[in-house]
Amino acid sequence: MKKYLKYITIAAVGAIVLSCDNYVDIKTEGKLIPEETQNYRYLLNNTSTLDKAYGNIDVASDDISFQNESQTSALTSTDYYRPFVNLYKWADKIYFEGERDYDMENLYNALYNINIVINEVMKSTNGTEAEKAALKGEAEVHRAFIFLTLVNTFGKAYDASTSATDPGIVLFTTPTVSDNIKRTSVQEAYNVIISDLNDAVNSGLKPINSGNNVAFPSRAAAYALLSRTYLYMRNYPLALENAEKALALQNTLNNLEDYEFEAYPSRKLDKELILSKWNGYGTYTYAPQLLSLSNELINLFDTNDLRYVLFTQPSSNFNFDYTIGRSYSKEGLTGESRNAGPTVPEMMLIKAECLARAGAGDQAIAEINKLRQKRFRTGEYVALTATDSKDALIKVLAERRRELMGTGGFRWFDLKRLNKEPEFAKTITHTFGSQTFTLAPNSDRYQLPFASIYFEYAPDLQQNP
Repeated sequence: MKKYLKYITIAAVGAIVLSCDNYVDIKTEGKLIPEETQNYRYLLNNTSTLDKAYGNIDVASDDISFQNESQTSALTSTDYYRPFVNLYKWADKIYFEGERDYDMENLYNALYNINIVINEVMKSTNGTEAEKAALKGEAEVHRAFIFLTLVNTFGKAYDASTSATDPGIVLFTTPTVSDNIKRTSVQEAYNVIISDLNDAVNSGLKPINSGNNVAFPSRAAAYALLSRTYLYMRNYPLALENAEKALALQNTLNNLEDYEFEAYPSRKLDKELILSKWNGYGTYTYAPQLLSLSNELINLFDTNDLRYVLFTQPSSNFNFDYTIGRSYSKEGLTGESRNAGPTVPEMMLIKAECLARAGAGDQAIAEINKLRQKRFRTGEYVALTATDSKDALIKVLAERRRELMGTGGFRWFDLKRLNKEPEFAKTITHTFGSQTFTLAPNSDRYQLPFASIYFEYAPDLQQNP
């Protein structure tokens, strides 16, 4: 294997061989060739590799605010937190020379095995065509999630007029490595994402997965990611169509009132979760100093809202030196990190947004009221109303921010797409100690810079400005 594999497909040769060796008999002739269909099932069972998201990005959004002086002192006391501070400042460099972006590496590492399945499973032996097609479909959902996450992290927001030339990501679609590694366009990434997901919905996947299987893609997950993809493309009719298809398969909501004095369900028991994509055990887990919420976000909540009650706490609860603000604290309820995978509430919010944009404001408000009913105690719920479809859209977007706060990059990606609309374009300000940083709509800083170490191995990898 070439040295590029370590840094661009992002896994050392030894690590790849060791991880695969747990599952398959390998013939090494330039690539790994598991021959029996069952071996591909084993590759896709490796959820510790596949159940990953890009965890850092939430810090850059306007959901997060480092308000306490002792907080900023703690964050600058060790290099461990420096990447998060740099993200918060929208710095032109997030990592020092020689440092690696482990979130990006985790996704590309998963991609290697996913591409093996996509490219080879249909030629495998001792499996039915239906079994092979379903395995390929699972892998395609995983790949679509990875590419959608990466292109929205490192590429520009989708714009039909420029995306054919806007730099996107390194788009590996085979388990091989090129000598000349370059970024493809944003449009090319979306083309692969849509093709993968359209193939996956027709591949024979189970309608839904839950319990121990929630990290395995289902048909509902494929529709849900199609809906998310079209939302980020601002193709609202197709986003609506696919959200409705996902909800036709899975539409159960948690009633938060049931968990005010009971244990909140883990992801294996979470009825709202369509596909688990979490950040693993990393810096964010049990780290409210990195997820202290902005006053702007907190002020969007009714204090009777059980998302406010259950999922946020005064920052002083975590550190006696913190005297102001509230922090996102859901991790403390479940012992798990944040999920970036699709959920029933996300699909309801996409449906509502698309209805409002289509002029059906009453239907949009009715949809988010179904969600909100499960977010308040029975006697404290008050239905939202809207004067017209524009007012409904504003209220849907506010509800989306409350429901998806501080998790999965949702707010950052929303800022990017909404900046394309003058009425929603927003300038963000972050304060860190005595410094103030400002991010203008459509700024180049909305595209994260690649860590400089990767240019040592891929000199033609184009850096973001």
